[in-house]
Amino acid sequence: MSEAEGILLKIAQEMLGEEAVSVLDLLLKKKVEMTDEEIANLMGVKVNNIRKSLYSLAEHGFVTYRRTRDKETGWYIYYWKANVEQINNILLNRKRQILEKLRARLEFENSNTFYICPEDFNRFTFDEAFESQFKCPRCGSPLVYYDSSRVKDMLNQRISELEEEIKRETKASSS
Repeated sequence: MSEAEGILLKIAQEMLGEEAVSVLDLLLKKKVEMTDEEIANLMGVKVNNIRKSLYSLAEHGFVTYRRTRDKETGWYIYYWKANVEQINNILLNRKRQILEKLRARLEFENSNTFYICPEDFNRFTFDEAFESQFKCPRCGSPLVYYDSSRVKDMLNQRISELEEEIKRETKASSS
């Protein structure tokens, strides 16, 4: 299994859970189109559970399908495969999501003043500290000002790195 496929499985795990990852892992290993019934038989799982996982995977771009009509029954048959061609786009989208979360966190850090309990190290915004009269609501210790500049610096650095990665990968994929 390639490094990109391993990363893809990890992202799918975070987003969709173990059942979907098992299906994706099987499709990545087999490297061929398979019907939902073939997957269910190989995994020993009910076909409805497999279909649910496949639909979730398809919704997020991890798998694709091809649909044909059975000449005898008239029913549609779906052939599923891992969407290996889209791994880079999936990873790029995931990085964009992380970047947005980091920017939101930086905005929160920039727009608040913080206080910390010296005993249990819980951090509070100014409003929270004010409401508790600058005493820790858990242990009663007086809260002290917390300088969040190191957190902001770390967030700014990670945001810059991620922006550069996204810019580089977007340029590479459009070439």
